[in-house]
Amino acid sequence: MAKAVVALVAVVLVAAACGGGAGDGGSAGGAGVPVEASEPAPAPEPGQEVEPAAPPPVLVEPVDPIRPAGTDEPAGQEASAGGEPAGAADPAESTEPQPTGEQGGGPGTAGTPPEPGGADVPPVLDEPLVQYDCGQEYLCATLEVPFDHDDPGGPTVELNVGVLPAGDPDRRIGYLLVNPGGPGGGMAGFLDAGAGLSDRLLDRFDVVGWDPRGVGGSVPSDCWAEARDLYLLDAVPDSPAEQAALDAAARTLAEACVAGLGDAVGHIGTIDTVRDMDAIRRALGAERISYLGYSYGTLLGLLYADMFGAHLRAAVLDGVVDPSLTGAELAVGQMVGFTRAFDDMFAWCATDPECPFTGDPAKTWDRLLRQVDAEPLRDDAGVVTLGPARATLAVVMASYASELWPLFFAAFAEAVDGDGELLGLIGEFYLDSADLGASVSIACTDLGAVTRAELDALTAELVEVAGDFGRASMLSGLPCEHWPVAAGTLPTGAVAAPAAPPILVLGNRGDNATPYEWAVSVADQLDSGVLVSYDGNEHTSYGYSECVDRTVDDYLVDLTVPPAPVDCPAETR
Repeated sequence: MAKAVVALVAVVLVAAACGGGAGDGGSAGGAGVPVEASEPAPAPEPGQEVEPAAPPPVLVEPVDPIRPAGTDEPAGQEASAGGEPAGAADPAESTEPQPTGEQGGGPGTAGTPPEPGGADVPPVLDEPLVQYDCGQEYLCATLEVPFDHDDPGGPTVELNVGVLPAGDPDRRIGYLLVNPGGPGGGMAGFLDAGAGLSDRLLDRFDVVGWDPRGVGGSVPSDCWAEARDLYLLDAVPDSPAEQAALDAAARTLAEACVAGLGDAVGHIGTIDTVRDMDAIRRALGAERISYLGYSYGTLLGLLYADMFGAHLRAAVLDGVVDPSLTGAELAVGQMVGFTRAFDDMFAWCATDPECPFTGDPAKTWDRLLRQVDAEPLRDDAGVVTLGPARATLAVVMASYASELWPLFFAAFAEAVDGDGELLGLIGEFYLDSADLGASVSIACTDLGAVTRAELDALTAELVEVAGDFGRASMLSGLPCEHWPVAAGTLPTGAVAAPAAPPILVLGNRGDNATPYEWAVSVADQLDSGVLVSYDGNEHTSYGYSECVDRTVDDYLVDLTVPPAPVDCPAETR
């Protein structure tokens, strides 16, 4: 349910009304350097070729907090396949898939017919998964995996894994591995919210989440505070001093992340996580798993399908990253997506009678940005509540779901009247919705070190597409100039995944961070891709559309594959 977005932002506002938040001296967590000129720091693909360094898309999507919940549907007499706990394989064994005799089908087929009946027992977390008490409804465990999967007998690292047991164990199908996106999204705040899944899926699957390398309890980078400091600087500097502050904060962030990661800095990339995913499958004792990934999680799913497709029962990719694109192409495409989303937001306000603006709200927004750049808004105690960084983060946050638009424009109107607290809090919510330090670390390892000349060249491209917002979007690419991993670890190229079953590829036509065109492209690249389109204004589609939810749930539960691309109309829920 997309209303979860609004509800969670409302929690932030309640905290402010009770004396917390920016109104009493800044946000919780973080410390350090001056931000926003006069503002005190808050207290914060596979092919065989690796692309030459080019900064990645850097507007990291909020992950855990904005995953919408799906709709409740009565469960039918669906069949099951795979996933029963059994003797787990040695985590140090080769991660290459072994022949299973199971074949995926193309569109219009159901692949290998599922076996009747559910698993007889709930998940058992035993060696090599070591269970511990984490105080959550889901089961928590650690798993030792090879530090370097090409050296399975060498040192290991520890991953945090969580399993939310099926609500109806007698009809349990198997394991559904889920990832909320990022990079920087883990299982905390995601599994305990049911991973945004419908009751139908929660009843039938043991839902498995994990902290990817660099995130949460799995090889943590521990540079979250330094990332907040960077993101709260004015990303469109007007003076040599502001540029120097940006450069210094980027270097500080890189150094803090590298120090936290230690020797693991070159082994936290996407491809390491994909191989960890198969280690998790083997530790669960499952011959096949199902997968659902959102946004960056679709890249994990695509690479897993390409490398380990024979071990997939079903896969859904929602808000798709196109692995065939270069880093620069991804960054430019994402700016196109955000620019369209902003245009949609302001066009809605200009025509909706309840929006508190007349005339052209986009021009008023530009004036507000110039105003808070020249002189940030402050509360009665003189504490800065809104500068250019928080304002930009607020409009980015609102672009993720149309249900946030009324709240954003109400806050925008208050800021025009001189009260920037509400708009600033929306910007703070963006910062708190993802581990930006982990995101930078993973992206820079995937990419490898970049030069200042490469950063400047891409900045010029992004400015041409999106003006000052394009320039601001380069913010988290800056630390990659100081990254010690010389060559990127992420393979690039179109993904066909010939051994995988049918894969549902979900695209939202109004998506900001993962433009709809990417879903169309990926569905075409895959040997068995099926495009599911939604005519909405959100990042991702599952949970926003009954049509999408029904298609996904029928596929994951019954292995019912649409015989042709699905087109779901806009809905108001």
